[in-house]
Amino acid sequence: MMTLDGLIFSENKRRYKSGEVIFNAKEEGKEMYFIDSGRVKIVMSAENNEIILATLDSGDSFGEMSLITGNKRIATAIALTDCKLNIMDKNTFDSNLKNDERFMKKIVESQAHRLEETGLNFKRHLRRFFRMTRTFNISG
Repeated sequence: MMTLDGLIFSENKRRYKSGEVIFNAKEEGKEMYFIDSGRVKIVMSAENNEIILATLDSGDSFGEMSLITGNKRIATAIALTDCKLNIMDKNTFDSNLKNDERFMKKIVESQAHRLEETGLNFKRHLRRFFRMTRTFNISG
């Protein structure tokens, strides 16, 4: 959870209705989001299946990866409930990184936690895959 004290935003309190897409995978990422109220899910789609990567609540942030890498979004963000979000564009993001050491530390911590979580999820999926290959006697 990130405190918003002292941060500069390019836009305050954009609202999304429950079920509304905030951004789609493969879009250019021009902003990151801070949840003032509500709940958001981050999902990836694979072969007509939705995989939930994260469920985020008030105080959480998301969408910064594209601002950091300059790459397109790899996941879709969807409002699970009605949401109010604070918005930070790339220039404002860079300014906050430069001028607020606490913000930079929180971004780095957030990325590290997500990387750990991704690794744990990958390990779980590998275990499941290997159990299935043994159960159904599948060989590569």
